[in-house]
Formats: sequence, C-alpha cells, structure tokens
Amino acid sequence: MMLTDTQRTVALSALTLLILLLMILWMAGAFQSKIKPGTLAGQSAYQGPTLTVERLSVPIVETAAGTIEAKQAGDIGAQVQARIKAIHVKAGDTVKAGDLLITLDDDTMAARTQQAKASINSLNARLGAAEAHYRRTQQLFAKEAATQADLDVAKGDYESLKSQKAAAQSQLKEAGHTLDFTHIRATYPARVIDRYAEPGEIAYPGKKLLTLYDPAVLRIEAYIRESVAVGLKLGQRLEAEVDALKLTLPATIAGIVPAAQPDARNVLIKLRLENRPGLYPGLFVRLRIPQGEEQAVAIPLNYVHQVGQLDVVWLVNNGQIERRFVRLGRPLADGYVKIVSGLSGGEQLVPPERVLPAVAHPK
Repeated sequence: MMLTDTQRTVALSALTLLILLLMILWMAGAFQSKIKPGTLAGQSAYQGPTLTVERLSVPIVETAAGTIEAKQAGDIGAQVQARIKAIHVKAGDTVKAGDLLITLDDDTMAARTQQAKASINSLNARLGAAEAHYRRTQQLFAKEAATQADLDVAKGDYESLKSQKAAAQSQLKEAGHTLDFTHIRATYPARVIDRYAEPGEIAYPGKKLLTLYDPAVLRIEAYIRESVAVGLKLGQRLEAEVDALKLTLPATIAGIVPAAQPDARNVLIKLRLENRPGLYPGLFVRLRIPQGEEQAVAIPLNYVHQVGQLDVVWLVNNGQIERRFVRLGRPLADGYVKIVSGLSGGEQLVPPERVLPAVAHPK
C-alpha cells in the first residue's frame, strides 16, 4: 500500500517528535539508576577559634589627585644674540649658585669693549688739551687779552668733549655688561631638567636654552572639590601618597587660592612637602583629606583570602563552615580593611588557615 505525500509528512513529523522526546528524557536522567531517598551522615560542628564581625567607627577620607611642582623653577635664556660656544651642563646635573652654565661667543662683545676703551683714551687726551685751553682763555679774558667769543668757543669745546667722554663711559659700561651676558650662570642652587640647544646654535633673547628647578623646595598643587576645600585651613597637615615611590609623606597646606573654577567647581591648594630622595616635579600624588567618621563593617585583612579576582572569607553558620564572597573597601589602620558588601556584622569568621592549612599567608 502506497502512502500519500500527506501521510509521509505526518509520519516523519511524528518520528522526529519521538526522537526529541527520547533525547529530553535521556538528558533528564530517565534511563539512569536513581539513588533512593535517604539521610546523609551529618558533619561535626566546628569547634575552632572565631572572630566576631563588628561595626566600627572608621574615618571618612576624601582623596584628591595632585602633582609635585617646584616652587622655584625657570627657563634659562640669553640676553644677547650670539653663537653658543659651550654648554657646561646636561639634564640631571646639580649646580650651585654662580656656576657657569653656558658660554656664548664673546668676540664681538670684547671688540666693542676695546673700542669703547680706546675711544675714552682718545677723549681723555683731547679733553686734557681742551681743558688747558679753556683755563688759559679764562685767564686771558680776565686780562682783557681774549674776547668773549674766544672764551665761549673754548668752553664749548671743553664741555662737548666732557659729554663725549660721559657717553663713551656709558658705552664702555654697557659693553662690559654685554660681555658679562656671554657667561650665563646659575642664580640659585638647582637641578637641570633639560637642555634645548647645542653648541654652534644661535642664542637670542626669548629662546629657551635650559630649564632648572630647586630640588630643595618642592610643593604639591591639587584641585579640591569646593565642598571639601571650604573646610581646609592654612597650616593643616594632610597625608600625601606618592604612588610611584610607594611613599606616604606629610604635607602642610601653605596656600589656598581664593577662587573656585566655575567649570570644574574646584579650588587650587598648595602644600609644603618634605624633601625626600626620588622626588621631582611632575610626580603624581594622592592626597588624603579627613572628613569625619562613619560606622562601617571592618575585619582584619589576614582573614581575607583571594581567589583569582575574588575575595573570600569563611564563617560559621549553624555550626558548619560556610564560604562567603566579600567586596573590600579601603585599608584602615591596625591591619583592618573596610567591607563594602558581603558582611553586615555579627558573623563569626573562621581564620583561613583553619580551612586552608597549606596557606601560611592567605592575603
């Protein structure tokens, strides 16, 4: 008997449904042997040491990012245009006040100085003769042997040469100062940050040649939220954490700019910083600003065990040890850490070494 197309389609659909049903029953364990209902043997209750989780008064701390800056720093440039003959320092060098930093080509300045000196010598000789002539003319005029015109001419020549000498002396003084400008020296004890020119280049006013800073006088500059800044006072001491050096230093507020930035709503504060090896301008600093206290759950850090990226504690629940994942907050004093979530207080914690005896230092 031949089946029609409709009958074949219905039979194929029924067979497909039957196969799917059998697969679902197999995955559900319908064809596997079952364990008869029963009671498992109870485990013994934990009898070891525990720690009661408590809610403690912990300080509220506002953190703010800051930067170490040099209180005394500046760029070194030339006051005259000249070729650079030598640069005597490099980045990282330490210099004292008066140390020679840069030497410029002084040939032109030296020539001007010599020219001014020669001009003064010539004027001195002419001035001596003019003065003698003026004195003689005065004597002759007193004896009515010279006219008033002769006296006026002699006096005019003498005064003119005096003025020329004064101008030449000014030129000599200016040339001497200009010659001094070819030797650029440090004006305070400093450290060289960087150099921006090389011998042979032309230095001119406005061109930066070196950058220096005084390593003995550093400070922190930080922008603080205006709601926090209004509570700060001059002389207040804060903690400053230098992440790059893993160092915590005391910092004293030395200045509060009396204006807030309207866009960011923060205020610039400046803090004195103790000089320590390794500190230099540009380092990132994290300021810790106390803002009172709060009630929070806190436990010793050694009760926390890290599993991958998760933090775990063990506690006693109905006599049995139970694992609990927690979320940690910031570290506190005396080795405690704030618990953000996972514990609410009153729980009995089990030391990790009781659960993981092979772990000597769980955290």
